[in-house]
Amino acid sequence: MKSPYYIAIACLLSLCGISTAYAETISLQQLIKTVIAKSPELQVSQIDAAISDSERSRIEGTLDSQLSARASASEDTSPVVSSFQATSTQSSQFSTTLSQPLANGDTAAINIIYDRTKQRFNSPFASQLARYNPAYRGQINFSYRHPLLKGHNRPSYHQALLASDATSTATRLQQRIIARSLALQCTNIYFQLAADEINIRIAEQAVKRARTLLSYQRSREQFGLIEKADRLQAEALLALRKTDLQRAKSRRLVSQNQLNRLMLQRSDLPLTITPPKQQSITITDINTALATATTMRPELQQLQQQLRATEAQLNITKDTSQAQLDLVAEVGTRSLSGKPLTSVANAFQPNTHYIALTVEYSDSLSDKSNHADIRKAELQRDRITASERQRNEQIKSDIYNAITTLQSGKPVLMLARQQAAAEARKFQAEMKRYREGRSDTATLVQFEGALRNAELNAKLQQLTLQLASYQLAWAEGTLLRDMNITIESERSPL
Repeated sequence: MKSPYYIAIACLLSLCGISTAYAETISLQQLIKTVIAKSPELQVSQIDAAISDSERSRIEGTLDSQLSARASASEDTSPVVSSFQATSTQSSQFSTTLSQPLANGDTAAINIIYDRTKQRFNSPFASQLARYNPAYRGQINFSYRHPLLKGHNRPSYHQALLASDATSTATRLQQRIIARSLALQCTNIYFQLAADEINIRIAEQAVKRARTLLSYQRSREQFGLIEKADRLQAEALLALRKTDLQRAKSRRLVSQNQLNRLMLQRSDLPLTITPPKQQSITITDINTALATATTMRPELQQLQQQLRATEAQLNITKDTSQAQLDLVAEVGTRSLSGKPLTSVANAFQPNTHYIALTVEYSDSLSDKSNHADIRKAELQRDRITASERQRNEQIKSDIYNAITTLQSGKPVLMLARQQAAAEARKFQAEMKRYREGRSDTATLVQFEGALRNAELNAKLQQLTLQLASYQLAWAEGTLLRDMNITIESERSPL
């Protein structure tokens, strides 16, 4: 709880128009969640997924019923050479067609035609010969088209649905890939910032020791126990350690700016990270890690979905290259009457009918275009297969590198800690000898530098092993899961 004095000072500063900036403390999990939530690249990928999902509706729409209608009216006045020929013909027609594509490749259709024809003659006797004037005709035709080669079982529909689903899944997997990439960036910069913090702490300790030494040298110089050069060495040491501290702070500022920009906020915003937890370093068996990566890495899953989509597209292209051989069955009725309603009613009577069975064949004499499309689809399939092998080798390299760092780094850490402890004891002993006048300033400065380097090396080695354990989890594909971080595509089934 903040003290009343602190609150009063803050209120006074706010009333005076002075802004106070407080460093935000953030953990690695919070950092990754924030970056993923704000990432514009991930938002674009989510829109791409929605666009890809809409493709399935378009494909399903290819089986929608099609309705067409046509109405026309005309008058034809042509020269005649006989009184028995009509001098003019007036006609009007209405037709409509309803067709239904079927998923098995067949197409059913019904066609209705109704027309009226009226003729004019110069001779009254000739007009008497026309039984129906005007004449009303009606036709109802049913047709059923069954493809035997191209379009059989409608690959353009079923394979297109497979390709669409695979592409949609691959697009959603891209969101996971982007999130994983962002998580790795956050982890690396987070640990770099942690290393910068260690550098600053070690540098501050070194500055404190250098100041203590300089204060001690000044007091001894006053009593004439040392020469001026000894004091100057202590001053030079302090200046060097201050330079190291400032350099460490500058590096930390760069890392802080990088994290701020990942979170899409001001680069100069103060930021403090929660130190990584000191946890036991466990080394996973390589075969176990590879098996986990095979099932968890979204890059491999995405390539498998892309391969499915390419195979489906190849099947569509192969079907398109086939010759067209269709069997068409037609049945219909015909009616003719001088009365409009009678013509309509007779169109539903089977007395007059039309039956036909037709075989239609067509093929391209030179199918270069389809052959090129097939070759392109085959090359795309081969490319994905090669990319999958390349990705597998990259995953192996990621896992091998992380495990090798852990295996080789654990004994190094143990020895680095022993060295740091030994250097601390050596420096304390040398400091005692120096105070007793049995050592010189140059040796003490040298021992102090060795202590600083040993402490820094031990701390950074511990941090390196922690980073390697996170990188191993990332290589296995379990980093986000271990942190209980999910993205939108993981909330909906793939």
